[in-house]
Amino acid sequence: MIRKPLRQTWRKLKIGIGASLLLATLLILWLTGFGSLRITLAELETGARANLAVQTAVLERLLDKFRLLSPLLARGPDISDLLNEGRPPQDPGITAIAAGMSGAEEIWLMDAAGNVVVSSQAGVPAGSIGGADQIRQAFDLALQGQLGRQLLPGTPVRASNYVFASPLRQGNEITGVLAVRVSLDDVEQAWALSKDTIFALDTSGRVVVSNVPEWRGKLVSELNLGRDIADLSLFEGVELLLPAAPTGDHHMQLKEDVAVLGWQVRSLVDITDARQRSGWAMLVALLVCVIMAGGLAILIARRAEFVRQERRTRAAALRLERRVQSRTSDLRKANTHLEREVREREQAEANLRLTQAELVQAAKLATLGRMSAALSHEYNQPLAAIRSDAEIAGMLIERGRAGEAKTNLGRIEGMVTRMAEIAKTLKGFTRKSGTDIKPVSLRQVIDEATLLLQPQIKQKKVDLSLDLPDADIIVKGGRIRLEQVVINLLSNAVDAVSGSPLPHVTLTLKRDNQEAVLTVSDNGPGIDADVLPQIFDPFFTTKDVGAGLGLGLSIAYKIVHDFSGSLKATNLDEGGARFTMRLPIADETALAAE
Repeated sequence: MIRKPLRQTWRKLKIGIGASLLLATLLILWLTGFGSLRITLAELETGARANLAVQTAVLERLLDKFRLLSPLLARGPDISDLLNEGRPPQDPGITAIAAGMSGAEEIWLMDAAGNVVVSSQAGVPAGSIGGADQIRQAFDLALQGQLGRQLLPGTPVRASNYVFASPLRQGNEITGVLAVRVSLDDVEQAWALSKDTIFALDTSGRVVVSNVPEWRGKLVSELNLGRDIADLSLFEGVELLLPAAPTGDHHMQLKEDVAVLGWQVRSLVDITDARQRSGWAMLVALLVCVIMAGGLAILIARRAEFVRQERRTRAAALRLERRVQSRTSDLRKANTHLEREVREREQAEANLRLTQAELVQAAKLATLGRMSAALSHEYNQPLAAIRSDAEIAGMLIERGRAGEAKTNLGRIEGMVTRMAEIAKTLKGFTRKSGTDIKPVSLRQVIDEATLLLQPQIKQKKVDLSLDLPDADIIVKGGRIRLEQVVINLLSNAVDAVSGSPLPHVTLTLKRDNQEAVLTVSDNGPGIDADVLPQIFDPFFTTKDVGAGLGLGLSIAYKIVHDFSGSLKATNLDEGGARFTMRLPIADETALAAE
């Protein structure tokens, strides 16, 4: 019983609030449209008035220029002489020169009877105005000693002309008239650059100049500009015109008087854009009001929802507290399980690193296995030579030729030294390499690698070319592991060219800014394009079964990347493959300290 009156009161309150919001919205819309229209029309009027003043000045300057030209020419002695010389009208004489220099349409002389004596248009009869009958008003004023003026109205196909006439005197007697005709086409061309419609009216209300050619010669009442509603104008001196025809166009008409001529220059400025901008402003205001009303409704709804949500939150908090208690024990168990998994993964990573190190060592031993046959031949040959030289040296000593025996003993010493060097290099190569990164001499790495591979190179009769710089290059890495990379690259190149008629392998070392670049190229068959992306994958090999494990290039790739370098494989255009290794250059002083 109590809730029902409360609901009715709340419903009435909402209706009252809605009605108030509606009235406020209508008031805001009207004020926005009115204010926006005032501001927009004020901006439009300012620009239009400035343009109208400029275009009116164009007309006044043109007429002022030729208003002074007529009396100046009439006072010249050469002009008066033309009337007394009796020259035929076909000879334009000085009038053509004056017209050409001043820009006048025509300059002509008439005697006191109004007959044309000289005209600048003599060579163009159709272009001449003619005698006094055509400009009677200006001619009569000039005979009275005044400056004659007369407008020659234009038509839609011909621009208007304005004539200035001055008396020609000989002593105190007026002997003729000089007339200057000016075409107002130049004014219309200047007005054509304006986007607004501009036209000039004479004292009778007829259009004499306009940037709309169809209006020339018409009365302003014939233009059907629209109904004048100046009483509704918001600005002084501005007329708003409603369209007389159902075109929907609205214009603002501005006026500027030309005091000397008694003309009036008018400009029609389209205010459709201003009305549209006012409409858009009202639309924006409507949207703002709708958004504000929607926001108010949302706030009220959110407040009610907040109260309901607060009650639900209290109930959910109680349930959550009980759930947290049950989950806490589960989290403890999960943490214990995670700690055990972490320990297992750490142990697995340690085992993986150990396995990788053993795999590298196994690959090195496999490489040594491949070189064992060639190395045994390399050792057997000097051992046989040592035995022969030793026997010869013994025989020479028995015969008392100790000096000659000393030469044999020297050869034996050189061969023993070479065998010791090979053994030393093999011993270092078989040791497990460490993980420390130190400055390493690439020249030393290349020398030891080629020394180990020399038997294999000789056995397969491969031509090995070394292109090394004069200065040594020091890089960051490990000597044993870099030797393994170079041996793998050279060994693969030697195997690749074993079937070529002229096997050739080239090793090049150079410096590129802060990197050392080592390339190994061969003239073998190259690498198939479909297997080139997999060339560094573990256990991938292009050799026959049993000829390799497919680990050499994979291990080399891993070693180079451990040293912050890169290893890439490409095919040469002339045939063969090229492997390029890039390593950062180290400080040479660090190598000296080592």
